[in-house]
Amino acid sequence: MTDHALKSSTEDDAHASEHHHPSPEFHRLLDRLERFSGVIFILVVLLNFASATGRYVAGTPIMGADEVQVFTMIWLIFLGAAMAALRRMHLRMDVLTMNLSPRWAWWRHLAEALLTMNVCAVMVWVSSDFTYQIYGMEQKSDAAEIPMWIPHISVVVGFTGMLLCSLIELKALLQQRVRNHFTS
Repeated sequence: MTDHALKSSTEDDAHASEHHHPSPEFHRLLDRLERFSGVIFILVVLLNFASATGRYVAGTPIMGADEVQVFTMIWLIFLGAAMAALRRMHLRMDVLTMNLSPRWAWWRHLAEALLTMNVCAVMVWVSSDFTYQIYGMEQKSDAAEIPMWIPHISVVVGFTGMLLCSLIELKALLQQRVRNHFTS
């Protein structure tokens, strides 16, 4: 391989993740969703405070507040996981791979994308099936009578978001490999 081709290949490998960065409009949408999630979190904290105040001051807590708090937090966690994946801000073991050659780094990225894709696909499948079963039983929470499929579908939504991110990553890696193959 010539020095130019090697340098070009190395630069492409180093910037593999840059080929699928979401647009500025998409980042603005994520920013809005994060702010909305923050407002929801603040409201949950206020609900918790109001319920605790009612419990200890008036002797009457807000019925169902604990369930609403837990279910809302579950939604925020799974939405946050999907948003972190979309922004490529999830935890990574980069310290182990920082010094890999571009070729080995590409293979490591490919293995990571395939593993993530498979784990997320299994989680979407299993959680979808479970959510459908809960929906069919028409099960509701004890105090707030929230249909139980609502908190359970948060798992489906979160892992679907992460699955889509891994598919985007896989597509970008394969496109990079094809480009590098034809430019070598």
